[in-house]
Amino acid sequence: MRPELTAVVLAGGPGTRMGGGKPWRTLAGRRLIDLALERAGELCPQVVVSAVDCADFADLSRPVVADRWPGQGPLAALVTAFLDTPATSILLLPVDAPLMRPALLRRILERRAGQKAVCCEGPGGLEPLMAWYDRGCLPLARKMLEEGEWRLRLLLKRSGALIIDRQETLSLDPDNLSFLNVNFPQDLELAERLATERGLFDTPSEA
Repeated sequence: MRPELTAVVLAGGPGTRMGGGKPWRTLAGRRLIDLALERAGELCPQVVVSAVDCADFADLSRPVVADRWPGQGPLAALVTAFLDTPATSILLLPVDAPLMRPALLRRILERRAGQKAVCCEGPGGLEPLMAWYDRGCLPLARKMLEEGEWRLRLLLKRSGALIIDRQETLSLDPDNLSFLNVNFPQDLELAERLATERGLFDTPSEA
């Protein structure tokens, strides 16, 4: 694997609110993990999956990185990915946001020059799980873990991340589709309905 921009799909959560097995739940006839990997592959030359147990994803064609601090959240997954891959920078993507808009993700990557991190502002504030991080964030991230601090949003603030504000975010995703997380079965039903109504997976998306 060449050291370059890498997408890391976060798939290590237990998914208890969904009843477990979240990455293998289906939307539009496809597994959430496959949808996330396809989106990641459209944006980055390298793609890996962050998981608790690599064996759970043995059928995937993409590399899987086992979290060094299982169950400790996405900051630990980000540090693990930097330590266990040669990535010079990472685009974090969640497995449970299947309607992420490519235009918004591309904007995040377009704004990364000269930055240590770039994220967008969603309906609930900063979106650290849909953000880009330079390897220069690694020392600070490791220090935070050593101090027992697991909040990825705090890493964004401490690293002086560039924030794509709410107005710009809405211009790229006016319906907030990117921020629909399928945490419960009813969320998956809503995502299925929206995807069907808008034909999101009928043809390659440009928005």
